[in-house]
Amino acid sequence: MQFEEVSSRAQVARLRRTALVALAQYPIEVAHLRLLNHGFNTTFRVDTTDGRRFALRLNVNSRRTPANLAAEAAWLAALATETDLWVPAPLATRDGALTGSVFSPDLGRSLPCGLFTWLPGRDLGDEATVAQMREVGRATAVLHEHGAAWRMPAGAALPAIDTVLMDVPNNLGNDHPSLSASQHMVLDEAFTTIQTQFDAVFAGARRQPLHADLHVWNLKWYRGRLIVFDFDDSGEGVPVQDLAISAYYLRDGAAQEAALLEGYQQVRPLPSFTAQQYEALVASRNLVLLNDVIATSNAEFRAMLPRYVPNSLTKLRAYLDTGVYRHDVPGLIAAP
Repeated sequence: MQFEEVSSRAQVARLRRTALVALAQYPIEVAHLRLLNHGFNTTFRVDTTDGRRFALRLNVNSRRTPANLAAEAAWLAALATETDLWVPAPLATRDGALTGSVFSPDLGRSLPCGLFTWLPGRDLGDEATVAQMREVGRATAVLHEHGAAWRMPAGAALPAIDTVLMDVPNNLGNDHPSLSASQHMVLDEAFTTIQTQFDAVFAGARRQPLHADLHVWNLKWYRGRLIVFDFDDSGEGVPVQDLAISAYYLRDGAAQEAALLEGYQQVRPLPSFTAQQYEALVASRNLVLLNDVIATSNAEFRAMLPRYVPNSLTKLRAYLDTGVYRHDVPGLIAAP
């Protein structure tokens, strides 16, 4: 059976074999390999024979170019040494490269991969406190301060993320079988409305490296310290984008969202934006996620489509009608 047609468990079993091949590129001896996450990409915990621990990421669905991956790894290495942020530092291969690649016979193509220092702690997740979100805001500001001054090495480049779907091809075309004609009308209106605000935000603005996926599942907390990880979506944009992406996941928690912005201002002033621009950037996150989920090969995400698609359209319709994006709108299909 094709990779897309098998269960999540079978997909992971196949990727585990590929992961072991990938790890041969690194100056370590593997003792144990355990799944951490099988989602958009797939990450394994790697325990070595000398007692060290790492995280191996296989970019299963990523569209990153070699130049993008080089920039991501270089920025992480710089953040780890030049700031007080706790981030995953890349381990070099035996050839000295900060990124690797491994051929997957199941997918019929090479998968980019990276081995990173181990991050302890638990994901912030849905239980993130006000105090923790204030620290997230501070960390976001530190990322932006560093990104504004950092100079990318030769041969490295981050993608421009100045459109509604950032740097991702549009998978929501008029012929998609999961979308009705009326749903396409909502999507077309949302794209037009949001892109207008994107254009206003970017007009004359200086672009810089951003994390571009700063949500509570890409953040850990360990002994009173915040850890920021998963820079796989990093790109060149404007600082308000990171704040709006974080806010999308906090939108029904006003105190947490306010704390995010307060923490940011402990380090640097908030970037300039209007309420309309901010709401459009928050709403755009729904389009990005819908665009990813509707085209993913991940079995678990594919099973979500019958509920995720109509719920996304309901939320986007409410945003277009009210000018405010929320998750708690009427008419949503409840989880089984």
